[in-house]
Amino acid sequence: MDKKIAGYLGISARARKVSIGETAYKAIVGRNAKFVFIANDASTNTKQRVLNVCNQCKVQYIDCYSSEEISDAIGQVNRMVVAIEDNGLAKHIMSCLK
Repeated sequence: MDKKIAGYLGISARARKVSIGETAYKAIVGRNAKFVFIANDASTNTKQRVLNVCNQCKVQYIDCYSSEEISDAIGQVNRMVVAIEDNGLAKHIMSCLK
């Protein structure tokens, strides 16, 4: 994971502007999520469920990082889905991905 992306993800977590796991799913459905990280080693069922709702609600996502990389960035363990709920931080992350 790029250090800038990991940094912005960590800032989001410290600012409490992230939803994790099932609350991330609810944030996507509730249209609070601005960007979503999906672990590439998540189960097929989890990936499909989150990808479907992201596409339906038109939320951008990325699924090329492992759960270990995502978890390390937010300072937690074994996290598969993380939703960013802040517009500014989401824009910074998306600009780093381009």
